[in-house]
Amino acid sequence: MHPRTIVRSLLALLLLSAALGAAAGNEESHSHAAIIEAVEGYLLQTVANGNSRAKIDVTPLDHRLKLRQCDTPLQAFSPPGGSKMGRTSVGIRCETPAPWSIYVSARVALEIPVVSAIRDLARGQAITRADVALETMDTTRLLRGYYESIDEVVGRTVKRRLARGKAVTPSLLVVQKTIKRGEQVTIVAATGSIEVRMQGKAMKNGNPGDLIPVVNVKSNKKLQARVVSEGLVRVD
Repeated sequence: MHPRTIVRSLLALLLLSAALGAAAGNEESHSHAAIIEAVEGYLLQTVANGNSRAKIDVTPLDHRLKLRQCDTPLQAFSPPGGSKMGRTSVGIRCETPAPWSIYVSARVALEIPVVSAIRDLARGQAITRADVALETMDTTRLLRGYYESIDEVVGRTVKRRLARGKAVTPSLLVVQKTIKRGEQVTIVAATGSIEVRMQGKAMKNGNPGDLIPVVNVKSNKKLQARVVSEGLVRVD
């Protein structure tokens, strides 16, 4: 082949390569904002269930990340075993023209009014209405639970010190007993269609379903009875 022909061929290849490189470099990248929007929409629909009190914060993508423009709507999905609330991640997938997928981190907070202490409460202290108030908190951080009504905690006893501003949780309160030792109870005994009621005294604390010893106050006879409700036990 003539030297000039070889040179021309090489120049043509170089020009073609440059053109292809320029075309590849000019390929439109998918908007990061659109990806973030897809994540937010997915979380609002599937996790927050459209709850207006849900707050979603999506971690910004690295500005150096370039993903080819997707010709079809982005597909969002949850990774296996992913958490529903709090810190989570969402997968975003593109099918055409060049398939790609990415996982995006986010945090879902559900802020609602919960019962919290407005003053320090000492161990063994009974809660009054003056001790608590409703305060908006992120319930995804309250892993030990919470109360939404002040009536649920008034009169309850604190197991350990509760600092001002902290949420009142079930684990902080002494478990209430439906029937307390020494209380007067009604003992119900049934045989067929015949039901007999008598007065008794509980010899042990108990909640519904518990089997506790009771004493018939008239005969002074001890019985094992199952707690039905407040002040009521039944002999099986």
